[in-house]
Amino acid sequence: MSTLRLLPALLLAVALGAGCSSPSGPIAGNEDDVNSAASYASEAGVRAEANALPADEFEIDTYADGEAAKTDMSDASFGAAIGVGGTVAAEIDPLFWFRVIREHERRYVVEFEQPDSLTKIAHVRIVDRLRGTFNVITEPDTVEGGIVRGEWIKKPLEDTSVRKATFVRRRCVEGSEDERRREDDEDGHRDGWSRWRLAAVSGADITSKDGTRQITSVRIRSGDVDVTVTDPLVLVRRGQLLRIAPLAAVHVTATTADPTDVVVLYSRWGRMRLHAMEDGTFQGRFVAPLAGGLRHFAVNALSRGTMFDDALPYDSKAWALPFVVAADRPEGDATASN
Repeated sequence: MSTLRLLPALLLAVALGAGCSSPSGPIAGNEDDVNSAASYASEAGVRAEANALPADEFEIDTYADGEAAKTDMSDASFGAAIGVGGTVAAEIDPLFWFRVIREHERRYVVEFEQPDSLTKIAHVRIVDRLRGTFNVITEPDTVEGGIVRGEWIKKPLEDTSVRKATFVRRRCVEGSEDERRREDDEDGHRDGWSRWRLAAVSGADITSKDGTRQITSVRIRSGDVDVTVTDPLVLVRRGQLLRIAPLAAVHVTATTADPTDVVVLYSRWGRMRLHAMEDGTFQGRFVAPLAGGLRHFAVNALSRGTMFDDALPYDSKAWALPFVVAADRPEGDATASN
C-alpha cells in the first residue's frame, strides 16, 4: 500500500515532452492578432482551455443525486442499510434521502510560473459554489389506526468544491519545421508557443457551509492497485491517475474524525452506505463500469444530525477522486507509487 504524494519535477517532466513550432516571437498581421495572442497567453487562455475540456474532467456532481435518490449499489436495499451502525436515538426515521444541486457557479484562480525560458506553467484552482437542498423523507407513521405519509424535510445546502489543475505551455523549438508549425497553429496564434495543455489534476474537496466533518483517509484496492489518499488536492500527472480494470471490484475504506458519521460512497451511476466497522473505519465495495474512460467516485461524510435530526443543519464533507477505467496500464505508469 502506498500514499499519494506530489511527484518530483512533475511539471517540468510533462512540459519537456511537448514539441512545438517556430521559436520566433508572435507572427501577427495586425494589432488585433497581437492582442488575441496576448489574451490566450493570459488567464483568459487558460480558462478557455479548461472550459473546452469534457465535462467529466472537472466533474463536481458525483456526490449529488438529482430529483430523486440515486440507484443503490449495495447488496441490501439502501433503506435497510441506512440504520447500519446506528445505536443512538434519532429524532426522525429516514425512509430515503437525496441531495439536489440547483445552482452552480464556477471560477478559476490562476497563478503563473515560468521556471525557464521554454516553459510556462499555470497553477489553477477550480472553485465551484453549489446551492440546493438536502432532502430527507421520513418513514410513514401510524396515527389512531391511520397511515400518515412521511414528512419531507428540506435542509438548505451551500457547498464549496475546490480542485487543482496544472496547465503547461512550451516554446516551440523541437521537431521538424512542419511539426513545429502544426503545433504552433493548434491554438490559432502564430506566436512560437504551443497551446495550454492539461498536465496534472487533483481530486475535489467539497465542504458544506460551516461544515465540521473531516475525512482523514480513503484507501482504494482493486487488483494490484492499493493506494491510500490522505489529501484529495495532491496533483497527479494526468497519465498516471488510478487505473481500474473494467468490471473489477473496487474496495473502499474510509476513515473520518467521527465514528457516528453517516458515510456514503457515490458514483455517477449509483451510491451505497459504507458499513461502520469495529476498527472505526467505513468500508464498502463497488464494481467499475464496463466502458473505459475517466470516471470519479466520491466518499461523503455526513453528520448524524444531518440525517436523523430535523432541527440540525446539513453538515457534509466529500472527497471526489478521479480514476481511469482501462484494461491495461501504460508503460512506465507509477500509479501505485504516487
